[in-house]
Order: sequence, then structure tokens, then C-alpha cells
Amino acid sequence: MLIRIPGALSLDEVKRARALLASAQFVDGRGTASGAAAEAKRNLQLAQDHPARKELDQMVMAALGRSVMFQEVTFPKSVMPPTYNRYDVGMEYGFHVDAPFVHAGRLRADQSFTLCLTPLADYDGGELIMSDGNTETRLRLDAGELVTYPTTVLHRVAPVTRGSRWAAISWVQSHVQDPHHRKILFELNQVKAYFDKHAPNDPASLNLRNGLYNLVRMWWQS
Repeated sequence: MLIRIPGALSLDEVKRARALLASAQFVDGRGTASGAAAEAKRNLQLAQDHPARKELDQMVMAALGRSVMFQEVTFPKSVMPPTYNRYDVGMEYGFHVDAPFVHAGRLRADQSFTLCLTPLADYDGGELIMSDGNTETRLRLDAGELVTYPTTVLHRVAPVTRGSRWAAISWVQSHVQDPHHRKILFELNQVKAYFDKHAPNDPASLNLRNGLYNLVRMWWQS
């Protein structure tokens, strides 16, 4: 399930993140890929030991924590510290599959996200493209917008044709491992939110809440 969350970062946060990255040291992105993925990858990444990373990580993690939508989509158990990518003109990342485990095998990658740090007006190209059988989804993200999707999806970043596309990316290990279960729980939470607003004391609302919570208990992995 692919969900877009506009405004995950505020405009002020985006401005601060861009200021931190503007003078930062970037290195060849192929250093964090292997095999066929390394051959398909042409981008830059913030150096792992750069001092700006601490403030950037705190900013992104705080945004994830306050986003109800992100919490209800991913049910995060652990979130990998983000990687900060930069795609200049001509850079791209061909179709690839993310590794099943990250952080030296300590975190299972169930759900991925991309958080864009560049305004749409400042770049062309750079679409995040996902392929699911015969269906292809193409996304251009605005500054502060986040998209999250199952890590199992085949995806690529199209070449940037103008400007520079900056983004934070990372992976989530979910308390609910099965993506179909996460989708069901997200949809039921959407219905619950409607009942909570319009008919909180309706018996159907109570039955829905009971069924939802029982499913969470059934599928939750601590």
C-alpha cells in the first residue's frame, strides 16, 4: 500500500534541512549498494559521519512520530536512521529491490519511505517510479512530502533533467509484518476515525473498534 503524506515536514523544517545540506559533504551513493543495485545507482549521499546528520535525523524522526498517518500505515517498531540522497542533472537509480535487512542485519525492512526536501518548482524529472506487474506508478514529490510503500515493491528514480532533487529515505520494521494486514488495519482505522467523529456512541462504532483492536492483537509482533 502506497500512501502520500503532504507536509510531513513543515516549510520551516524543510528550509533548515536544506540549509544544513547546502554546504554538506556528499559522497558516491554506490557505497551503500551492492551487486546489481550498485550498477544501477548514480546519485550522491550525505557522508555518514557528517555533523549535520544528528540534527537532520532528529528532525525527520520527530516528524514521523507526530504523523498519525505514518504511524497508522507503518506500525513502526524500529526506523533506520535516514540516508540523505542528492540527484543532480543526469543522475538516476535504475529499477532495484531493497535488501530485506538493513543496519547490519538488525532491522527487517518491511516498509520504505522517501521524504522530499526540494520544492517541485526547483527540479524536473526525478520521479519515483514503482512497478507492480503491469501497473506503473510515477510520483513527483514536493518539499516536505513523504511517500511510504512496502519495501517489496520494485522501484527506481528517473533521471533528473533540471535542478537537484534532495530527499531523506529510510526503512521501517513494522509491528505488523504482513503488508496485507497493514492495509486492512489502515483502512479500518480510517473508518474508525469517521465513526469517532460522526457517531462515537453508535453500537456499530463500538463493534468496529472491538474488531479492529482484536485484529491488532492478533497480528502484532513485539
